[in-house]
Amino acid sequence: MLIIVESPTKARKIQSILKSKTMSTVGHFKDLPESSLGVDLLSYQPNFVYHDRKKDLPRELRKAAQGETVMLAGDPDREGYAISNHVFEEVHQVAKACLRLEIFEVTEKGLKEALSRAVPFERTNAGLYHAFLGRRVGDRLVGYLLSPQASRDLRGKFSVGRVQSPAVRLVVDREREIRAFVPAPYWILSILLEKNGTRFSARHLRGKFEVQAEAQAIVEAIQGERFALTEKVQRRETRQSPKPPFTTVDLQAAAAARLKLAPEQTMRLAQALFEQGLITYHRTDSVRMADEFIAELRAFLTGTLGAHYLPDKPNRFASKNSQADAHEGIRPTHMHSLNEIAALISREGLTAEHARLYDLIFRRAVASQMAPALYDATTLLFEVAGEKFKANGRVLKFDGFLKVYSDSEEEKEPRGEEDPLQALPEVAVGELVPKLGESLDEKKTKPPGRFTFGSLVKELERLEIGRPSTYASITKNITDRGYVREEKGKVVPLPPGETLVDYLREKHPWVIDYDLTRRMEGFLDLVVENKETWQRFCKGVHAKMGYAKPVERGEGSSPSEGQLRYARALADKLKLELPESVLKSGREISAWIDAAKNPAKAEPAQKSAAGKTAAKPARKSTRGKKS
Repeated sequence: MLIIVESPTKARKIQSILKSKTMSTVGHFKDLPESSLGVDLLSYQPNFVYHDRKKDLPRELRKAAQGETVMLAGDPDREGYAISNHVFEEVHQVAKACLRLEIFEVTEKGLKEALSRAVPFERTNAGLYHAFLGRRVGDRLVGYLLSPQASRDLRGKFSVGRVQSPAVRLVVDREREIRAFVPAPYWILSILLEKNGTRFSARHLRGKFEVQAEAQAIVEAIQGERFALTEKVQRRETRQSPKPPFTTVDLQAAAAARLKLAPEQTMRLAQALFEQGLITYHRTDSVRMADEFIAELRAFLTGTLGAHYLPDKPNRFASKNSQADAHEGIRPTHMHSLNEIAALISREGLTAEHARLYDLIFRRAVASQMAPALYDATTLLFEVAGEKFKANGRVLKFDGFLKVYSDSEEEKEPRGEEDPLQALPEVAVGELVPKLGESLDEKKTKPPGRFTFGSLVKELERLEIGRPSTYASITKNITDRGYVREEKGKVVPLPPGETLVDYLREKHPWVIDYDLTRRMEGFLDLVVENKETWQRFCKGVHAKMGYAKPVERGEGSSPSEGQLRYARALADKLKLELPESVLKSGREISAWIDAAKNPAKAEPAQKSAAGKTAAKPARKSTRGKKS
């Protein structure tokens, strides 16, 4: 048996557990070319080419698969399925059989369960690969057709993305909303009371006063009163229930708030935790946990904290996506005490950063199955000179899940002008409580807050833009390309980001239309379900551009980043000179690349630019090269 996965680390871990030969592709080993569109604009058929560094991998895969039962174990999502599909195309003719192996946890138990579920690859849902094709080709059309147009029109280097551009718009629009905000004053009227040494405040039932004179008139009316009459006392028990285990987006948001990690960092750390068998698969919309793990968790909690920390029945949570429950939420693969985490992480060769993220995942998953926290909540209603005032209080009487996990750090957004929670004395209806004084506090309305990377990801999820596997790359791309940056934990737009959004709003508004982007994601879900075709998705994206053809790059237009990277790599490989003039023109660099690869077909001027040294290397096979 031969198992083929993406990650070398995961390959080593699986091989150590199953003692079966395992290989890794190190992610995608073929993709669309960087230096050209790579898509037929009539059929939308992609031209995938091998990555330069992996051009020998297909031959190595075929050699290893000869006569073997091959387990195609790419990650259990669209991208992982696509990698497995590309491996299948390479090995199915020489392998004894090819089966799809979906691994949700890299443990002996998880791997054996995965093997028991493995099915012939030909019987798996090809809709996953078709959705990958739709996303990949659709995004290529947007990026490679609109980015050069934007760069030419704006006289700079700009990148347009089907999902990244709406994300930039979110940040830009929020910043402009903040700039345009005009604070308005309002007043809060409170009285200060005391009983048996306990001081507390009660707020006027009206809440906010927008006219100071109205509040001041009440102050003057009650100033002479020495007591407040207790009109109502309401006591009740309130519960705070635990949250479900993490989904991908919730993990990114919590890690941003608590650990100050960018989504990309969170996913990199989670990937390592998954590959070392410490957590379940970390790209998920699901909040379900396996019944076997819940039973293990409940037994562990009973033995450590006591049965009173458990609800009578396991807590059940509903996933937002009805299809999500094929996966689980993100959880540890086995139970242990919190003080074992450091040793566990060290044993797997991981770092303190991994430990901090694992601790967060562990606590959230454990807390999700614990009893609610219980509070004694009290509301007191007072009357002073005909005016009504209210005081709220809450006292924790049983910590429940809060013993393991508190989400207060993730909810640092302002509470608004709610009545403050405070300690309240015992008071009876009809009792006169001494009034020490009154206060009239002026406040101002506040603008909406800037996004953090965590809250930006949550907003993308709310708008149904992108998917769990893409959020980390979205935030990284818009940062790396200079459209936004992080300042004091908040995401702010940079001038190129604002320029791009204004350009798209005028020239290509559909690209940054949230609802259209959401419907595109929904269309790809239909492709997964084999209810739509990926070609229709690509045709729809292309139609939005007016069936645009690749921009004819003029002398003044800049080459794409992909062209520049490819040209420099080609020049290094073939020992060619790359003239400075070529680097300034998209058309010139395309001609130089063509001449360097095929000197025999080049025009005399192109041969001169590429150099005679290209003649000999160009006769070699270019199969597998990225071009």
